[in-house]
Amino acid sequence: MKFQIIKVVNYINLLSIIYLTASSIHYYAWQKIAFFVFFISYLIELFLEKKWQSIIFDKKHVYFMVMLFFFFMAFLYFPFENSSKYTRLLLDKRYPLLGFGLVGLFGVNKLYKLNYFLNTIIITSFVSIIYLLFFDIGIIEFLNNPYRNELFSAERIKHVNSHMIFNFYLNLSSVSIWYILTQTWKQTIWWKRYLYIGAFSINFLTLSISEGRSGFIISILLMLSFIFVEIWKRKKVVGIVLGLLIPFILIGIASQHKRLSKNMIETEPRLFLWHGALTVVEENPIFGYGINDAQEKFDVARTKFQTEEFRVNSLTSKHLDSHDQYLQTTMEFGVLGFIILLFLYIYPIIITHKNRTIFAFFLMLMCAYQSIFDMFVTGPFSLIFGLLTIILLSVENDNEVHQKIKAVE
Repeated sequence: MKFQIIKVVNYINLLSIIYLTASSIHYYAWQKIAFFVFFISYLIELFLEKKWQSIIFDKKHVYFMVMLFFFFMAFLYFPFENSSKYTRLLLDKRYPLLGFGLVGLFGVNKLYKLNYFLNTIIITSFVSIIYLLFFDIGIIEFLNNPYRNELFSAERIKHVNSHMIFNFYLNLSSVSIWYILTQTWKQTIWWKRYLYIGAFSINFLTLSISEGRSGFIISILLMLSFIFVEIWKRKKVVGIVLGLLIPFILIGIASQHKRLSKNMIETEPRLFLWHGALTVVEENPIFGYGINDAQEKFDVARTKFQTEEFRVNSLTSKHLDSHDQYLQTTMEFGVLGFIILLFLYIYPIIITHKNRTIFAFFLMLMCAYQSIFDMFVTGPFSLIFGLLTIILLSVENDNEVHQKIKAVE
């Protein structure tokens, strides 16, 4: 009886995290129920299976302990802060670090397979694009509309999400496609190969019409990197030549994006947000101020550099961050926080399974790059970041799971 209960709970836990993986392309409202179902079912698993008894301490556990420490750093600063104005708001965005840190520490159930997560991401990206083009806008309307790019962006914001998360998810889908095809090309049926390649092409074309610059640039870099890796495996000399050309190709293609014009860059709000954050960092770079005091000091600092238009448009905003994870973390926790942040991005590449090293590099490259333009670990991307760390470090490849089950039998 107990075994059957555990199995049911295992399936509920698996289905809830699969739903979380799919819904992370959408606004948070889509994820609330699944978020609670996942962690409640995990707590039940934890006690029914007594997961703490099977922990074998290794490098993976070091990583998740550091993630947990990064979350609790906010609490260490609370007694020394002058304000508590933003406590609830800022902690709400960081709870995925706590949740997935604990999951990574105690491990996931045996039903988890890497294939489930990667294909969920790929299918979700594909379905989201098809829905917008064929069912929401209409493909004829899209093709005939002279402002098709703006139309697509408006409908995407309305029905899916902002360009930052949407574009990141599409790039995540492209990396997943590359990994699946490189690992299983010979075993994959020919029509499935074409489906994956078609999905990859649709991702790239969608990113090329997006108003988001960072997502577009990283998509080009990823595609060039995929080509480089595959050529390097076969012809190292040609790979070296391509590697030297990649920066020039990247600059050439990226310069064609309309939001990368000199005028658009000069009027980019992030520039004065970053300027304001830098002035706060310069005041106390060693220790930082904690999450509340850092935010209050930043609120004052940014007003010295912001434009009048931005001031008026942001009057109704409850909270405005620096739009840079590195600056925000350094404002909050100083040099130590900055070092831990880098650790969270670099260490998974070092400790992951050897056949996932390049895959991990691409994923962490995306995270580190996105952190230049938004709050990744302590903002709207924290759920995706937590999921990625579990996928990389806790979920085994399908063949590894099969071998373990067979060994037990």
